[in-house]
Amino acid sequence: MKRMLVAVDGSKYGLEAVKAAAKLAVERGIESVTLINVIPTVTSTLGTTVVGAPPEDIEAWEVFDQPKSLLKEAGIKAELLLHEGDPAEEIVRAAREEGFDLILIGHRGLSPVKAFLLGSVSNRVVTHAPCSVLVVRPGLENNHS
Repeated sequence: MKRMLVAVDGSKYGLEAVKAAAKLAVERGIESVTLINVIPTVTSTLGTTVVGAPPEDIEAWEVFDQPKSLLKEAGIKAELLLHEGDPAEEIVRAAREEGFDLILIGHRGLSPVKAFLLGSVSNRVVTHAPCSVLVVRPGLENNHS
C-alpha cells in the first residue's frame, strides 16, 4: 500500500479518517496522502442542484484546513482534490483513475438531510471501490492498546 485517498467533508468523521490515514502513513513510511472533498449535487427533474459550497467558493477549500494540519503534524504531505458531483461516485472515480491502493472514509459525515438525499456514501464507496476501503468509526482507537 503506497497511495491513500481520504474523504473529508468538514465533519468529525472525516477527521477521524484523516487521523487513521496519518497513523497508517507513518507506520508504512508513506510521505504523502491525498485528501478529497466532494461538493454534493443532487439531480432531479428540475436539473442539478449544488448542496454544498461551489468549487470556486473559498469555503469549499477551507474543508481541507484541519485535515492538512493533522497530516502536517504527523510529517505527512497532503495532496488536495476538490470534486463536484455525487460524493460516492466521485470518490470511487478518483480512486480508479488515479490508482489508489486504499480509501479511508468516515462512517458518517453528512447531515441528516444530505444523507437522505444522497444515501450512505461510505456504503456505496465500499460496494463500488476498485481497492480496499477502511471505514473509520470515531472513538474506536481508544478501545485498543
